[in-house]
Amino acid sequence: MTIRGSVYVLLLLFACRAPVSVVAQPAALKQEIESLHRAMVAGFRQDPATVARFYTDDASIIGGGGRSVGREEVARYWASSPKGAEWTLEVLEVGGDLQTPWVRGRSTLTGQGGRRFVADYVGILKRGADGQLRFYIDMYVGTPGAVMRVPGGAP
Repeated sequence: MTIRGSVYVLLLLFACRAPVSVVAQPAALKQEIESLHRAMVAGFRQDPATVARFYTDDASIIGGGGRSVGREEVARYWASSPKGAEWTLEVLEVGGDLQTPWVRGRSTLTGQGGRRFVADYVGILKRGADGQLRFYIDMYVGTPGAVMRVPGGAP
């Protein structure tokens, strides 16, 4: 092989190398995100304001015609959620790497009077120094048939 051929082979190997970030195993990542969601729902049942702790300090919640950015606004968003409502989260799809995975899911909030708000959401998560995943970007939109607009309608 010539020097030129060797250079081409090295360039090809470099171009085809595995990505720098490690891709998480989909099943394990889904389980971790489902565990995060269970903790969020449990916190919501005790006091909706506690859900804010599952967000990064620089998180954004975008949806319902509004935007909450940063620790204080995210805390206000969740503090304004209706107490006594029932909340469920369904993970539909996950992906990304171990440090910044994403989730697509469905959030259902049922008020005490039985009115429901259903939202599809996409979340970008970040892993903190403590190893825990938290929401960094939380974007949601009410699905057709959503009947009430309330803060806390998406994770």
